[in-house]
Amino acid sequence: LKMANFLRWTPCLYLATATVAAGFDPSVEYELVAHLRQRNLDRLETLFWEISDPHHERYLQHLTLEETASLIGAADEDLEEAKSWLLSLGARPGSLHVSSLRDTVSATVLHPADGLLSEHQIRDQLRSLKRRQPRSVDFVLRRDRADIVDIDSAKRPKLQLGKEDTGADYTISNIKGAYGMATDLQATNDDTLQMVWGPGTFGYSKMQLAAHKAMQCPLLNMNKVKFDTDNHGEGGGDNYGEGNLDTKMIASFGLNVSTLVSNTNTSASTEEGSGFGQALLDFITELSSRKVIPQVLSMSLGSLASASCDMLCREAAKKGHSEADCNDFLQQQRQVCMFLSEGQTERINVAFKVLGARGVSIFGSSGDGGSHFSFGRFEGGEMADVLNEIACEFQMPVFPTSSPYIVSVGGTMWSGSSSHPVTWAGFGGGSGGGFSWQFPMPKHQTRVVEAYLAKTSGLPPLSSFNNSGRAYPDISAVGVQGTSQSCPIMAGLFSMVTDQRLSAGLPPLGFLAPRLWQIAEHYPNEAFEEVTEGNSKTSCDNGFPSTKGWDPNTGWGRPVWSGIVKHFASDSSIKPVEERAERAVYYV
Repeated sequence: LKMANFLRWTPCLYLATATVAAGFDPSVEYELVAHLRQRNLDRLETLFWEISDPHHERYLQHLTLEETASLIGAADEDLEEAKSWLLSLGARPGSLHVSSLRDTVSATVLHPADGLLSEHQIRDQLRSLKRRQPRSVDFVLRRDRADIVDIDSAKRPKLQLGKEDTGADYTISNIKGAYGMATDLQATNDDTLQMVWGPGTFGYSKMQLAAHKAMQCPLLNMNKVKFDTDNHGEGGGDNYGEGNLDTKMIASFGLNVSTLVSNTNTSASTEEGSGFGQALLDFITELSSRKVIPQVLSMSLGSLASASCDMLCREAAKKGHSEADCNDFLQQQRQVCMFLSEGQTERINVAFKVLGARGVSIFGSSGDGGSHFSFGRFEGGEMADVLNEIACEFQMPVFPTSSPYIVSVGGTMWSGSSSHPVTWAGFGGGSGGGFSWQFPMPKHQTRVVEAYLAKTSGLPPLSSFNNSGRAYPDISAVGVQGTSQSCPIMAGLFSMVTDQRLSAGLPPLGFLAPRLWQIAEHYPNEAFEEVTEGNSKTSCDNGFPSTKGWDPNTGWGRPVWSGIVKHFASDSSIKPVEERAERAVYYV
């Protein structure tokens, strides 16, 4: 429905080409979207943490859409400047539209040429726009119907990953049983809403979902599962398999919760390459401006963080390879480096903060490559060998799961029986974890993580990771099909918690990591059962060991339903404000 390929210019400025599925005559029109500079971002940061801090008087006092727009939306003069600029480019006056958050202005522009346009032609146009864009505009997006853009990246062959045989033990009923969750527990509040998202071929098959319902989850209400765009997925791409898995898991564990399956961009460049980062940015920005938003969002897709990719190529240059050749090689790898820059991920984080401050709990898969890869080792000759050597020398975090503003979900499996969880390992990789190179460690993690690093033997070399960076994952669930399975399981489970809260007249949890870490530390094994076996090294010779309490493999461990209901479905575990002061320093 929306965008395709993007170009990097400065750390925070992007140009974009796009595809859009509805609304324009391809012979005459396309759409330009000006993303505007946002205001008061320091204040947004402060409010985000106050609203998320169980020991702050603003806890769970989520912002409305109008309050958020007033806080970060563009000033009136900036909006007018952006409108005037778009009009000067030939925009139809009646098509000008300002987003609800006042952070984008879009407009329909007359098409200047006949026939198919190449990506190269559109990028040339956007380069020209970049040189002329006003101060108020941060970056520009162009949206075209797919049938007027000749997208070169669509020629790249797609891989359809096969899943290893996970056996008959990991059924929905068995996994729920391992967590102490009744198989017939269903949501009852019509306002509870959960969502999964992905671009490219992402979607789900109603036939596959019906078969899953018949074999494993007879109470799954297929009428509650709906698409929120005209893009319903397409077989043959990796993301179609991801979408089917996401939908099955979140609908099975968030039983009878209204579920949105969202694909906002069908361009091939978003499936495995750098178009993904801008697709995520466009989606998360648009979602944060909606009047009605889900209380729970699950995101299974991601890749190595931009900082990790930059490090790989800097180190490769030291070994005699050009950074350009390294970057070209990485773009040919499957879902390895899909973000353009650290500036792009910072802008994505702003949207995460907006959603958290508005009451959305965002869950992200921790990755499938342990602490060294996004999935497994690189393949393809000398460059692959060099990058494998570098990746094993350093710990390489992934994104968006390493964002401090979402909850990261690792993977577990069973050893012998469901009563014996261990860190998931498979497909040549394992449950992702580690420390961000880019984002600092939030205060709610500091005490516990410092203790882990001080007391745990067999750690990787200190020079191989950022011991002051955001540590992940936070928690884990069954991930025998990768953390793309564990993330929607955990999201669905917290949708059931949200359902109970809404029915009791309580607000949704929003960003729940500070509360989660408080509960896990002060009530060990009540809400999350620790997983003490495993290591993030995968095929390398170093990694983070699992241990009691929190670790960078499975976080605080797997869910215990009775404890989660006790500590999250009500607020009885939260002390009154006047009793919080002595421990408030523990939280950001």
